[in-house]
Amino acid sequence: MNRIHSLHTFTMQAGFAHEDEGTAEAAPSNVKGAMEKVKLVFDGAITDHKLAAATQKILSPFNFTEDNTLLATSLCCDEVNRDLEDEFRAIYGQNYNLGGIAGFPFGGVTAFGSLLHHTPHFPEHGNVVIVYGPHVGVDYDGVVGKVNRKGHKGSGSCCNTAIASMAYVKAVRSGQEVHSPDPSDPVDAQQVFVDSALLSHGERLEQAEDPNVELPHALFDCMDELMGRIITKCTKDIPAGTRIALLGGVQINAPEGLPDYFLPKKFHLLDNKGQLLEDLLDKMVTEGKKDPRIRLSKKMAEKMLMDTSPYVPAQTGAPDMINITVDPSKK
Repeated sequence: MNRIHSLHTFTMQAGFAHEDEGTAEAAPSNVKGAMEKVKLVFDGAITDHKLAAATQKILSPFNFTEDNTLLATSLCCDEVNRDLEDEFRAIYGQNYNLGGIAGFPFGGVTAFGSLLHHTPHFPEHGNVVIVYGPHVGVDYDGVVGKVNRKGHKGSGSCCNTAIASMAYVKAVRSGQEVHSPDPSDPVDAQQVFVDSALLSHGERLEQAEDPNVELPHALFDCMDELMGRIITKCTKDIPAGTRIALLGGVQINAPEGLPDYFLPKKFHLLDNKGQLLEDLLDKMVTEGKKDPRIRLSKKMAEKMLMDTSPYVPAQTGAPDMINITVDPSKK
């Protein structure tokens, strides 16, 4: 007889089954290993800082500025995701939060319609930047699906919601019974939704070489579909002239003290009808591949050239040299 679990008990057991395991302290070898693992399994990922800077550079020609742009995010409520928001807030100011657990835009059409009314509109139409997506950790041992958090002896699950949801899908597909509360009950409604959404990707996860790597990609597809439905429903609320920059992907959390990464999977510029104006993903990929050391070397070379340039007197009518007369009595 298959055991019947309550969803909350099942989620807590599955989401936190391997807490405080593995390497706890940073060392040059495992720091390097963690960063190499990120680049290996999430090819194209760039640091949060580089992502925000590239977004600003790409959107500037479209007149996205701090004064006329509202930042919105739909990221998991896990504390490890706040650094990404901080990077974007440094450019566009405070953010409107659409997200709930796992990063799904649980604010729905009401929250989305609200943020549209908050968009700057004086002296001209404003813009919206939306950053969204699930997240996944990589710990000091290079394990995907775990991360080292401050104050812990080892690493733990990341994203807890996603790990528990994948376990739920596996259990249900194997014939186990898990009692889920009514979706209308707010006590655990978000987890019920995530579990249900991920069920359609069960076979995909089972066939993956590493399900923990495939998991955030599957969740992104679920999330992106929901975001599209919300935008379509709210097109009548988007002010005339307003443009929406939709930046979606996978947030990759590195151990405490290391930079986090983001794998961009979608970067669309939409008009106020929700129609695609331009696909900006290739531009983001190009910016992401640029080596900051090359740009730094170029700036240093330019500075050295300026420092070694021959002196050219200013054309102001003033003498090129100043004669100073010294009182002989003061020699």
